[in-house]
Amino acid sequence: MTLFFRSRVRHAVAALVSAVALLGPASSLAAAPGASDAELETATTPFDARFKVVKAGLPLGTTRFQLAAGDQPDCFVYRGNANPNALVHMFLGDITEQSNFCVVDGVVRPMRFRHTEAGKPKKSYTLRFDWSAGKAHYHDKAGRQKSYDIESGVQDPLSLQIAARAWVAQQSRTGVKPGAIGDTRFSLADDDGVEAFKLTTAPGGNVSVGAGRFNTLRVARSGDHAHTLVLWLATNRNWLPIQVETGHDGSTFIMQANQLTLGADGK
Repeated sequence: MTLFFRSRVRHAVAALVSAVALLGPASSLAAAPGASDAELETATTPFDARFKVVKAGLPLGTTRFQLAAGDQPDCFVYRGNANPNALVHMFLGDITEQSNFCVVDGVVRPMRFRHTEAGKPKKSYTLRFDWSAGKAHYHDKAGRQKSYDIESGVQDPLSLQIAARAWVAQQSRTGVKPGAIGDTRFSLADDDGVEAFKLTTAPGGNVSVGAGRFNTLRVARSGDHAHTLVLWLATNRNWLPIQVETGHDGSTFIMQANQLTLGADGK
Protein backbone atom coordinates (compact mmCIF):
# COMPACT_ATOMS: atom_id res chain seq x y z
CA MET A 1 0.00 0.00 0.00
CA THR A 2 1.46 3.35 -1.02
CA LEU A 3 1.21 6.74 0.60
CA PHE A 4 -0.77 7.82 -2.46
CA PHE A 5 -3.37 5.12 -1.79
CA ARG A 6 -3.51 6.11 1.86
CA SER A 7 -4.15 9.76 1.03
CA ARG A 8 -6.84 8.81 -1.48
CA VAL A 9 -8.64 6.62 1.04
CA ARG A 10 -8.52 9.37 3.67
CA HIS A 11 -9.91 11.87 1.18
CA ALA A 12 -12.70 9.48 0.15
CA VAL A 13 -13.94 8.58 3.59
CA ALA A 14 -13.60 12.12 4.95
CA ALA A 15 -15.47 13.52 1.96
CA LEU A 16 -18.22 10.94 2.15
CA VAL A 17 -18.88 11.39 5.87
CA SER A 18 -19.61 15.04 5.25
CA ALA A 19 -21.04 14.66 1.79
CA VAL A 20 -24.59 13.95 1.21
CA ALA A 21 -23.49 14.81 0.81
CA LEU A 22 -22.14 13.80 2.44
CA LEU A 23 -20.22 16.89 1.00
CA GLY A 24 -16.74 17.21 2.43
CA PRO A 25 -14.31 20.08 2.73
CA ALA A 26 -13.96 19.96 -1.04
CA SER A 27 -17.76 20.39 -1.38
CA SER A 28 -19.52 23.51 -0.15
CA LEU A 29 -23.19 24.59 0.23
CA ALA A 30 -25.45 27.09 2.18
CA ALA A 31 -29.05 27.76 3.31
CA ALA A 32 -32.31 28.33 1.50
CA PRO A 33 -33.20 31.71 3.04
CA GLY A 34 -36.67 32.09 4.45
CA ALA A 35 -37.83 28.51 3.89
CA SER A 36 -41.39 27.86 5.08
CA ASP A 37 -42.33 25.72 8.06
CA ALA A 38 -43.36 22.93 5.69
CA GLU A 39 -40.04 22.83 3.86
CA LEU A 40 -38.07 23.02 7.11
CA GLU A 41 -40.19 20.26 8.62
CA THR A 42 -39.39 18.08 5.61
CA ALA A 43 -35.66 18.77 5.99
CA THR A 44 -35.57 18.37 9.79
CA THR A 45 -37.66 15.19 10.15
CA PRO A 46 -35.47 12.75 12.14
CA PHE A 47 -33.89 9.95 10.14
CA ASP A 48 -31.26 7.21 10.27
CA ALA A 49 -29.43 6.44 7.01
CA ARG A 50 -26.69 3.86 6.40
CA PHE A 51 -24.48 3.68 3.32
CA LYS A 52 -21.78 1.52 1.77
CA VAL A 53 -18.71 3.19 0.24
CA VAL A 54 -17.00 1.74 -2.85
CA LYS A 55 -14.33 2.70 -5.37
CA ALA A 56 -14.20 0.84 -8.70
CA GLY A 57 -16.21 -1.95 -7.09
CA LEU A 58 -13.85 -2.22 -4.09
CA PRO A 59 -15.67 -1.82 -0.74
CA LEU A 60 -14.04 0.75 1.55
CA GLY A 61 -16.41 0.68 4.52
CA THR A 62 -19.71 2.17 5.70
CA THR A 63 -21.12 5.54 6.72
CA ARG A 64 -24.10 6.39 8.92
CA PHE A 65 -26.05 9.64 9.34
CA GLN A 66 -28.55 10.36 12.11
CA LEU A 67 -30.71 13.45 12.60
CA ALA A 68 -32.48 13.93 15.96
CA ALA A 69 -34.24 16.71 17.87
CA GLY A 70 -32.02 18.76 20.19
CA ASP A 71 -32.59 19.88 23.79
CA GLN A 72 -34.13 23.24 22.79
CA PRO A 73 -37.17 23.96 20.59
CA ASP A 74 -36.36 24.21 16.86
CA CYS A 75 -32.83 22.88 17.48
CA PHE A 76 -31.36 19.63 16.17
CA VAL A 77 -28.33 17.33 16.33
CA TYR A 78 -26.98 15.83 13.11
CA ARG A 79 -24.28 13.15 13.32
CA GLY A 80 -22.19 11.41 10.69
CA ASN A 81 -19.81 8.50 11.23
CA ALA A 82 -17.50 6.74 8.76
CA ASN A 83 -16.25 3.24 9.59
CA PRO A 84 -13.46 2.02 7.26
CA ASN A 85 -13.30 -1.73 6.68
CA ALA A 86 -10.41 -3.83 7.97
CA LEU A 87 -8.13 -3.09 5.00
CA VAL A 88 -8.71 0.66 5.01
CA HIS A 89 -8.52 0.78 8.80
CA MET A 90 -4.80 -0.03 8.50
CA PHE A 91 -4.35 3.51 7.14
CA LEU A 92 -7.29 5.48 8.52
CA GLY A 93 -9.26 5.47 11.77
CA ASP A 94 -12.94 6.19 12.30
CA ILE A 95 -14.20 9.65 11.33
CA THR A 96 -17.09 11.33 13.15
CA GLU A 97 -18.85 14.65 12.64
CA GLN A 98 -21.61 16.41 14.56
CA SER A 99 -23.56 19.58 13.83
CA ASN A 100 -25.71 21.33 16.42
CA PHE A 101 -28.00 23.71 14.54
CA CYS A 102 -31.26 25.61 15.06
CA VAL A 103 -33.92 27.06 12.78
CA VAL A 104 -34.13 30.83 13.33
CA ASP A 105 -36.61 32.96 11.35
CA GLY A 106 -36.90 30.29 8.68
CA VAL A 107 -33.13 29.92 8.22
CA VAL A 108 -30.97 26.93 9.16
CA ARG A 109 -28.35 28.34 11.55
CA PRO A 110 -25.38 26.20 12.68
CA MET A 111 -24.24 26.74 16.27
CA ARG A 112 -21.39 24.26 16.69
CA PHE A 113 -19.67 21.75 14.43
CA ARG A 114 -17.15 19.08 15.40
CA HIS A 115 -14.99 16.90 13.10
CA THR A 116 -12.87 14.11 14.61
CA GLU A 117 -10.42 11.73 12.93
CA ALA A 118 -9.10 9.04 15.26
CA GLY A 119 -5.38 9.59 15.94
CA LYS A 120 -5.25 12.83 13.90
CA PRO A 121 -5.29 15.88 16.24
CA LYS A 122 -4.44 18.32 13.43
CA LYS A 123 -7.45 17.06 11.46
CA SER A 124 -9.80 17.04 14.47
CA TYR A 125 -11.40 20.43 15.00
CA THR A 126 -14.41 22.38 16.28
CA LEU A 127 -16.19 25.35 14.73
CA ARG A 128 -18.22 27.62 17.03
CA PHE A 129 -20.57 30.10 15.37
CA ASP A 130 -20.99 33.49 17.10
CA TRP A 131 -23.87 35.00 15.14
CA SER A 132 -24.11 38.16 17.22
CA ALA A 133 -20.49 38.99 16.30
CA GLY A 134 -20.68 37.55 12.76
CA LYS A 135 -17.73 35.23 13.40
CA ALA A 136 -16.87 31.54 13.16
CA HIS A 137 -14.17 30.39 15.57
CA TYR A 138 -11.96 27.41 14.69
CA HIS A 139 -9.98 25.34 17.21
CA ASP A 140 -8.27 21.99 16.61
CA LYS A 141 -6.88 19.39 19.01
CA ALA A 142 -3.34 20.45 18.12
CA GLY A 143 -4.07 23.86 19.68
CA ARG A 144 -4.39 25.93 16.51
CA GLN A 145 -7.04 28.68 16.47
CA LYS A 146 -8.42 31.16 13.97
CA SER A 147 -11.59 33.13 13.24
CA TYR A 148 -13.30 34.42 10.12
CA ASP A 149 -16.35 36.47 9.14
CA ILE A 150 -19.71 34.85 8.41
CA GLU A 151 -23.05 36.10 7.13
CA SER A 152 -26.61 34.81 7.53
CA GLY A 153 -27.15 31.62 5.51
CA VAL A 154 -23.61 30.26 5.90
CA GLN A 155 -23.61 26.57 6.86
CA ASP A 156 -21.28 23.99 8.37
CA PRO A 157 -20.45 20.76 6.46
CA LEU A 158 -23.48 18.90 7.90
CA SER A 159 -26.11 21.61 8.40
CA LEU A 160 -25.67 22.51 4.74
CA GLN A 161 -27.31 19.20 3.86
CA ILE A 162 -30.42 20.27 5.74
CA ALA A 163 -30.41 23.71 4.10
CA ALA A 164 -29.96 22.25 0.61
CA ARG A 165 -32.81 19.77 1.10
CA ALA A 166 -35.04 22.58 2.42
CA TRP A 167 -34.27 24.56 -0.75
CA VAL A 168 -35.22 21.61 -2.98
CA ALA A 169 -38.42 21.03 -0.96
CA GLN A 170 -39.24 24.75 -1.25
CA GLN A 171 -38.93 24.68 -5.03
CA SER A 172 -41.00 21.51 -5.26
CA ARG A 173 -43.82 22.87 -3.07
CA THR A 174 -44.16 25.98 -5.21
CA GLY A 175 -45.12 23.74 -8.12
CA VAL A 176 -41.74 23.53 -9.82
CA LYS A 177 -41.25 20.05 -11.23
CA PRO A 178 -38.06 18.25 -10.04
CA GLY A 179 -36.58 18.40 -13.53
CA ALA A 180 -37.04 22.17 -13.71
CA ILE A 181 -35.78 23.28 -10.27
CA GLY A 182 -32.74 24.95 -11.81
CA ASP A 183 -29.55 26.19 -10.15
CA THR A 184 -28.57 27.93 -6.91
CA ARG A 185 -25.53 29.03 -4.92
CA PHE A 186 -24.58 28.03 -1.38
CA SER A 187 -21.81 28.93 1.10
CA LEU A 188 -19.94 26.73 3.59
CA ALA A 189 -17.81 27.55 6.63
CA ASP A 190 -15.18 24.86 7.22
CA ASP A 191 -11.65 24.50 8.58
CA ASP A 192 -10.13 26.71 5.87
CA GLY A 193 -12.66 29.56 5.76
CA VAL A 194 -15.86 30.28 3.84
CA GLU A 195 -16.38 29.08 0.26
CA ALA A 196 -19.29 29.47 -2.16
CA PHE A 197 -20.20 27.49 -5.25
CA LYS A 198 -23.00 26.67 -7.66
CA LEU A 199 -25.30 23.64 -7.70
CA THR A 200 -27.18 22.45 -10.78
CA THR A 201 -30.17 20.10 -10.86
CA ALA A 202 -31.61 17.63 -13.38
CA PRO A 203 -33.91 14.58 -13.35
CA GLY A 204 -32.03 11.63 -11.84
CA GLY A 205 -34.34 8.85 -13.01
CA ASN A 206 -34.97 5.67 -11.04
CA VAL A 207 -31.98 4.50 -8.99
CA SER A 208 -31.73 1.08 -7.31
CA VAL A 209 -29.67 0.72 -4.13
CA GLY A 210 -29.70 -1.64 -1.17
CA ALA A 211 -32.47 0.39 0.51
CA GLY A 212 -34.76 0.06 -2.52
CA ARG A 213 -35.59 1.68 -5.82
CA PHE A 214 -36.21 5.44 -5.85
CA ASN A 215 -37.20 8.16 -8.26
CA THR A 216 -34.52 10.84 -7.87
CA LEU A 217 -33.40 14.40 -8.49
CA ARG A 218 -29.77 14.73 -9.58
CA VAL A 219 -27.87 17.59 -7.87
CA ALA A 220 -24.30 18.35 -8.97
CA ARG A 221 -21.53 20.77 -8.14
CA SER A 222 -20.66 23.05 -11.06
CA GLY A 223 -17.57 25.01 -12.05
CA ASP A 224 -14.78 23.01 -10.35
CA HIS A 225 -13.28 20.31 -12.56
CA ALA A 226 -10.81 19.11 -9.90
CA HIS A 227 -13.55 18.31 -7.36
CA THR A 228 -16.71 16.47 -8.40
CA LEU A 229 -19.89 15.97 -6.41
CA VAL A 230 -23.17 14.43 -7.58
CA LEU A 231 -26.11 13.54 -5.33
CA TRP A 232 -29.26 11.59 -6.16
CA LEU A 233 -32.06 12.80 -3.85
CA ALA A 234 -35.14 10.59 -3.36
CA THR A 235 -38.25 12.55 -4.38
CA ASN A 236 -40.52 10.50 -2.10
CA ARG A 237 -38.20 10.22 0.95
CA ASN A 238 -37.98 13.85 2.08
CA TRP A 239 -35.22 14.46 -0.49
CA LEU A 240 -32.74 12.26 1.34
CA PRO A 241 -29.65 11.36 -0.72
CA ILE A 242 -29.71 7.69 -1.67
CA GLN A 243 -26.55 7.80 -3.80
CA VAL A 244 -23.53 10.13 -3.77
CA GLU A 245 -20.60 10.32 -6.17
CA THR A 246 -17.59 12.35 -5.07
CA GLY A 247 -14.13 12.71 -6.55
CA HIS A 248 -10.86 14.59 -6.58
CA ASP A 249 -8.49 14.91 -9.56
CA GLY A 250 -10.24 12.10 -11.42
CA SER A 251 -10.44 9.61 -8.53
CA THR A 252 -14.12 8.80 -7.92
CA PHE A 253 -15.94 7.19 -4.98
CA ILE A 254 -19.56 6.06 -4.69
CA MET A 255 -21.80 5.92 -1.62
CA GLN A 256 -25.12 4.02 -1.79
CA ALA A 257 -27.88 3.76 0.82
CA ASN A 258 -28.33 0.32 2.36
CA GLN A 259 -30.96 1.34 4.90
CA LEU A 260 -33.21 4.36 5.47
CA THR A 261 -35.51 4.94 8.43
CA LEU A 262 -37.54 8.13 8.54
CA GLY A 263 -39.49 9.70 11.40
CA ALA A 264 -39.26 10.30 15.14
CA ASP A 265 -39.66 6.60 15.94
CA GLY A 266 -36.99 5.59 13.42
CA LYS A 267 -39.46 3.93 11.08
